[in-house]
Amino acid sequence: MTFIHDHGEQHAHRIRDLAIATVAALAVFGGIVSIAHTVQTASAGGMQSEMAAPKTDRGASALPAECQGQTWGHWTASCASALSGNKGMRQVQFTTVETRQPTANTSVLERVPSSS
Repeated sequence: MTFIHDHGEQHAHRIRDLAIATVAALAVFGGIVSIAHTVQTASAGGMQSEMAAPKTDRGASALPAECQGQTWGHWTASCASALSGNKGMRQVQFTTVETRQPTANTSVLERVPSSS
C-alpha cells in the first residue's frame, strides 16, 4: 500500500524509477556488448593460430658464421655478440675456483673468466 498524498512526490518517484530502469538497461546492454567483443576477439585469435607457421627443428636454424662448430652454452665472445646483435665483445663463460682455509674453517668461492 502506498500513502502518497502529494502529486509532486508521485512525480519524483516516477523519475527515480525511470532513472533506475535506465541505468539497469545500460548495464545489461554494456554486458552484452562486452560478451560479444570477447567472443569476437576469441574467434579472431583462433583464426590467427591456424595461420601460424609450422614448427621446425631449432637445430636446423641458421647460426651466424662465428658460431659454427660450437656447442650450446660454450660460445666464444664473438659468437655471443653475433647472436645477441651486440657489436661489443663480452665474456660469456666463467669457472668457479674454491680456496679452502682449514685453520679458519672457511672456503672462498671465486668466479674467474674462462680462457677457452
